[in-house]
Amino acid sequence: MLATVQRVSKTQVLIKDKIFSEIGSGLLIMVCIEKEDSIKSVAAMVAKIINFRMLDGPKGPSTYSLKDINEDAMIVSQYTLAAITAKGNKPSFHKSAKPEQAKLLYDEFVSLFEKAYGKVKQGKFGAFMEISLINKGPVTFNFKT
Repeated sequence: MLATVQRVSKTQVLIKDKIFSEIGSGLLIMVCIEKEDSIKSVAAMVAKIINFRMLDGPKGPSTYSLKDINEDAMIVSQYTLAAITAKGNKPSFHKSAKPEQAKLLYDEFVSLFEKAYGKVKQGKFGAFMEISLINKGPVTFNFKT
């Protein structure tokens, strides 16, 4: 499983020119389910992101995790994170899970994240979305389980 996590001041997801979901200050979490992923890798990713000290606090940079502060999380499915770009001029997505498997594990990721943290919004799996964000910092981390 792959995730790119960005610290944001604001994020908005539009579908067909209408606001689908939005958050204020917090994290935009783009997740990609790969063929070899399981419930175990999903649970590990949830724990990693919630506990990773990527947020600034009174004690300085990278001193707080999401569980330490009261900010929002936006979760968006992003299968292109698994793109292989090393050869040629066209990406290969052979490491990405098939949509049926990916949807099941994505839903599990969102469910576990909501149980562990609570302040969660999300995009719509498989939809064409326009995502606007104001990156704070900028702070961006890539994770793999």
